[in-house]
Amino acid sequence: MPTPDPIEALRARAQTIPLDAPARRRIEERLNGLASMRLMGARLDLGDPDVVRIGLAEVAEHHLGGLGTGAVNGAVIAGLFDVALGVAGTLQFGGQRAGTAELSVKLMRPAFEPPLEVLAITVKHSPHLAFTAAELYSDRRLCAIATGIVALATSQQDGDSYW
Repeated sequence: MPTPDPIEALRARAQTIPLDAPARRRIEERLNGLASMRLMGARLDLGDPDVVRIGLAEVAEHHLGGLGTGAVNGAVIAGLFDVALGVAGTLQFGGQRAGTAELSVKLMRPAFEPPLEVLAITVKHSPHLAFTAAELYSDRRLCAIATGIVALATSQQDGDSYW
């Protein structure tokens, strides 16, 4: 029996991102330009209308854990999940400010081999909350899963759209 495609399995549960391809591309460019993304070495891909992808093509020394192994640090994994789940949920709110309110990570096996890829979706959303799920793969092997809740911000400083 063939192994199911992880993207297709997630897509079956996903809420579609309510933005067209040009809008997703603009957001992708903006977020990939952030210092935090550049310093982490991560790249956001919003080409799929259902699945948010975060890739880490290279595993550098600053990504490694402190136990003397070549495994990626759990804090790095949590950071990748936070970005992916936060983006997946925030995209459901039409440019309004939102952020990760809850993040739960389950580390299943060490992530050693690049590339690392996180696939994230919104499973369900309401006017103020988005419930998200994600999977992290290391060289196409599932290593961790996460769930999150993204909440719409209750106030905005500038009143403008976030995107």
